[in-house]
Amino acid sequence: MMSINHAHLRAFHAVATEGGFTKAARAAGISQPTLSAEVRSLEEGYGVILFDRRGRGVELTDFGHDLLAVTSRLFASATEAEELLSGAREVAAGHLKLGAAGPYQAVPLMAAFAGRHSGPHLSLVVGNTRTMLRALLDCRIDLAFLAQAPPDPRLYSLLLRTDPVVVITAAGHPWAKRKSVRLRDLAQETVVLCEPGSVTREVVENAIGRAGLSLGHTMEIADWEALRETVASGLGIGVISVADQGSDARLVALPISDARLKITEYLVCLKERRRLRIVRAFLDLAGG
Repeated sequence: MMSINHAHLRAFHAVATEGGFTKAARAAGISQPTLSAEVRSLEEGYGVILFDRRGRGVELTDFGHDLLAVTSRLFASATEAEELLSGAREVAAGHLKLGAAGPYQAVPLMAAFAGRHSGPHLSLVVGNTRTMLRALLDCRIDLAFLAQAPPDPRLYSLLLRTDPVVVITAAGHPWAKRKSVRLRDLAQETVVLCEPGSVTREVVENAIGRAGLSLGHTMEIADWEALRETVASGLGIGVISVADQGSDARLVALPISDARLKITEYLVCLKERRRLRIVRAFLDLAGG
């Protein structure tokens, strides 16, 4: 059995996470031909194809996705071991990777953290709850803002807040002058919802079902920013948590009078990664 070359694994991981050979070579501080040769050696050595190469871009193959899940855990564990052994008390450097369903939950805490710790680099990826949970378990992100506390013993969850769910309409919509709406009103309008995997969508659909109703025409949108833009353009009404509502003069928020729908917000990480200085510092700032 051949011994795996960790330099080849690191080369693959860099290309997969950076999204291309040029960016990965720049981030790793090596030449692109060298990086390409290491990835090619990994593929040829094991008889696999890790990337579909399309012009200047690359896409992970199914096998590449599986390997990325492994290398993410591998290099995350190496980083954790290095930090534990270093024994440093200051959060002076590092890269904290955050995930959230929308920027409104994460950005205020990110700003507060950056104000307190100027050294670390912060990044944020946005996706639905299901996607963020998978990224968390695969160690592709360090912390996630989730609308539910996952019942997984590997995870630590810190409750941040609880927000009501409201209906949003365009300022020119006939509903804009109302004080509230009812669940059965939603069945008569085009309702703009985030894609499956959104906890807000699940909460609304469950409430509609319990009331013995069903939604009429729905429009599926990828994220909260696009949902707000769609509603503001008059293409339908939206259902959203106050945390994701934002501030937009084009939109009017209306409470749902016959259902108290709420969304919780948790900050979640792998229990084993709470020991990382940078993760612990962010949790401390959030109140955990």
